[in-house]
Amino acid sequence: MNKSLILIIVVAVIVLFGSCTAEKQKTDITISFNKTDQLDFPFIGHGVQWSAYPHADSEDAEWGFLMTDEKWNELYKRLDFVNPHIIRVMDIASWRYFKGIDKNNQPILDFETQEVKSLCKLLDYCQKNNIEVLFGEWGAPGMWKSDKKTNHINLASDSRWHQMISEYLNFLIIEKGYTCIKYYNLVNEPNGYWASTDGNWEEWKEGYQKLNKVLVEKGLDKYVTMSGPDAVTQWDHPTHPKKAHDWVYSTVSDLNEITGLYDFHIYADQELIRTGNFIDYLKPFTSKINATKKPLVLGELGMKYSGDLKEENRKRGEADPFAGPDDSSMFVYDYFYGVDMADAAIQSMLASVGGAIAWDVDDAMHTVGDLGQKDQLKKWGMWNILAEEFGDLEADKTPRPWAYSWTLLCNLFEPNSTIYEPQYSVENKSIRAVASTLNNNFTTAIVNQSNSIKTVSLNSELNTSKDLYLYEYAEENRPVNEDGFPIVTKKIKAEKEMIVEVKANSVVFLSTILIK
Repeated sequence: MNKSLILIIVVAVIVLFGSCTAEKQKTDITISFNKTDQLDFPFIGHGVQWSAYPHADSEDAEWGFLMTDEKWNELYKRLDFVNPHIIRVMDIASWRYFKGIDKNNQPILDFETQEVKSLCKLLDYCQKNNIEVLFGEWGAPGMWKSDKKTNHINLASDSRWHQMISEYLNFLIIEKGYTCIKYYNLVNEPNGYWASTDGNWEEWKEGYQKLNKVLVEKGLDKYVTMSGPDAVTQWDHPTHPKKAHDWVYSTVSDLNEITGLYDFHIYADQELIRTGNFIDYLKPFTSKINATKKPLVLGELGMKYSGDLKEENRKRGEADPFAGPDDSSMFVYDYFYGVDMADAAIQSMLASVGGAIAWDVDDAMHTVGDLGQKDQLKKWGMWNILAEEFGDLEADKTPRPWAYSWTLLCNLFEPNSTIYEPQYSVENKSIRAVASTLNNNFTTAIVNQSNSIKTVSLNSELNTSKDLYLYEYAEENRPVNEDGFPIVTKKIKAEKEMIVEVKANSVVFLSTILIK
């Protein structure tokens, strides 16, 4: 593809004035592939959070051994369509391999448990499909012990935990060959009161440094590198002085030398996303992190709605016999969730974020507090693989609407792509576009968050003989295959001028990539 190729998008906005005749106003959007339009950051691609079903992974699990080979094979089939490029896998030592403390206060480890074998079903898929894994543990093992004695390993800075982790990684990477494990995450959202660190920056920092030292000593740093801070940036701890944003900045200033991947979490409300303000929210972080030339991903990305939608979410959760209303996003059943998640990912790319990991792929993975209560599922998923056991609802058994737009994002924006930011001749808060190129492939995505149709004129100097494929995520038009995943809406011949209609509250993708 010619580096000087330019795609000019002219958006004609139809505005209705009561019963008056429709009047067209044109907004020019120019996407060029010169250096001035190119964003300089490492792009990993988009992915999902996937856990190894701790409540259903063995005979001893709370729900019994429900994760049969048949269930796993169905998951493999679905993930083949989604095509994630990074998967975050978080666990707890006592769920898999940690069997307690011996008389010398040393950990007892067992890597041959059924629970470890169940985890390997997940890692088998990632290894086979060359998917990078961000691996880690939710917190120190003692956090999940009812009797919190000191020898239960409660601190992120406890060297016994680091030795445990290193032995486990040696087993998984060296002995089992799971070289897909590229990054390690020590403690989920460590700035939170719900974390084993309870917001203690110094404890977490010491643990982060100690674990890295052990990885280096054992030669594991050749395979896996540290990722952090994994903080949730919208929430400040009420008693610890370090603000959420400063967890990110301090990781850059204090720990960059040993950090291979930066990540933090975002649960956005509709105002932040639909106004386009997410870009400006992210840019202070990306300006610091991208100066290091290291990748950044949103380690968890989801939508938490505010105002009336927040109340509606709670009502729906309370009415659902299987949902935990305190930690579910009941709008995963709604079409608009797919628009908002796609818009958030598009804005993250425009802000120079290297990828977004959607929380999450499956309702059946976690319950509130991970106590295994069947009426407290964390409903955030693309589906529920155990829907037959928990409700047999058609909406749970099959891919939900937002799986459609996220599948397109994963498939059409390839790792290592160059990302381009369009130039808008007229400021517009409801339309956003992003483009990418890799070798001879080209993709652009356009989101329309307004309540009116936009007619898009594509004037192109594409020097390619490839066809362009249009994919549409619209409420009344999102064609699927027999498994419920996206297929092409129509094929477009690359011409100097092309007209594309972007429906109200919809997303359109135009790409040389054909999803089969």
